[in-house]
Amino acid sequence: AVPIPPHPVNGDDALYANKIGSDTRGLPHNARGEVDLGAWNLATAAFASREPADFEKIVLGGTRKLVNPIGTLAVSLDGLNAAQFALPPAPTLAGTQRAGEATEIYWVALLRDVPFNEFQDGTRHPDVIAAADELSRAPDFHGPKVNGRVTPQTLFRGAAWYVDGNDRSGRTGRWATPPGVTDGPYISQFLYRDVPLGPQSLSARIRTYTPANEFLTQYDEWLSVQNGKAPAGRIAFDPTLRYIATTRDLAAYAHAAVAFSFAANQLLGTPLSATQPGYGGIYAGDKSLAPSNPYLKLKTSGGASGTFGPAYFQSLLSLASSLAIRVNYYQKWYEQRILRPEAFGGLVHHRLANRVTEYPIHESFLGSQALERSRAKNGSYLLPHVYPEGAPIHSSYPGGAAIIAAVTATLLKAFYDESLVIPNP
Repeated sequence: AVPIPPHPVNGDDALYANKIGSDTRGLPHNARGEVDLGAWNLATAAFASREPADFEKIVLGGTRKLVNPIGTLAVSLDGLNAAQFALPPAPTLAGTQRAGEATEIYWVALLRDVPFNEFQDGTRHPDVIAAADELSRAPDFHGPKVNGRVTPQTLFRGAAWYVDGNDRSGRTGRWATPPGVTDGPYISQFLYRDVPLGPQSLSARIRTYTPANEFLTQYDEWLSVQNGKAPAGRIAFDPTLRYIATTRDLAAYAHAAVAFSFAANQLLGTPLSATQPGYGGIYAGDKSLAPSNPYLKLKTSGGASGTFGPAYFQSLLSLASSLAIRVNYYQKWYEQRILRPEAFGGLVHHRLANRVTEYPIHESFLGSQALERSRAKNGSYLLPHVYPEGAPIHSSYPGGAAIIAAVTATLLKAFYDESLVIPNP
């Protein structure tokens, strides 16, 4: 049997009586954005009892519901259950690691209309260079680096944080840059190919957002969203379908909740079409499959929908995504419960605009170029959001989209031969 590991937390929920370090969005808040403690106590009572009836007693501040806190308690009949996975405690509200993350995400907001081809070494884009330089100086920033420095090529690339196996308490984290993360262009070529779906072809071009889409920069709008009220703003779309070229475009793609793995698996598992290239994939028969595929050892039988064929792989991608989200949401709701970046931005705004000195934001972020440039552009210290409703109503750590990307990429690497050269694009 696999034991349940320790689930250490950062201590902020116990440290701050007003719960400023915890994710309280969706509940009622006062004018300063601090949660109604009566509503918070009802919520934490439900988290403790895990009884559906107690969740129905939670008082919401608006119309938006909490995202699936009960669903994560479902027993998984495949693999391990949610509580059997471990991760390090989230960064503390007042710490340098949280400050480094905030510096990065404010730069992401500032640079969301910069084309991806500027995110490479040799760029002359002044804002890309400034972002890389500032993150290189951040005292506790753990994104990918080259010789200890963030470069335009490594800017906004992914890193992984694992529990250090040498610490049985589970409190020590270990950072790693996964292989291939810093290689090649920022955007995956899977997102630039039309996706075959039987006799149909799904265009890689999408409805993109215009640069006018900057939300939650006004305090009343921000507070309303923290309370879980329906957003007043509406997304403005570019009337022309376009390929994904910026992080704003990528946000539009992610907002539609499309599983990236679906497109990748369809492309990897659909044969090339000599007569209609736009309707084909990149599947080249057995040589496209991972060498570990058991059917490659057989002379008369091959894989298909039942086992070890592309349709079978697609079913496992969907199953794995659901199981991974259970693990993810278990930590979000029952262990970590840390505030979202948009709520962190509210604390920063009060600290600097309203002189609320008891909000313990680290000076390395308060004095950052990213924060000052954002204030100059948007008129407040609030984090500008690309969606009018802000983030989903669940806490920040661990990242939901991140775990889906990780688990599906891992499975695709297991299903297909990683050395296969994919045609351009």
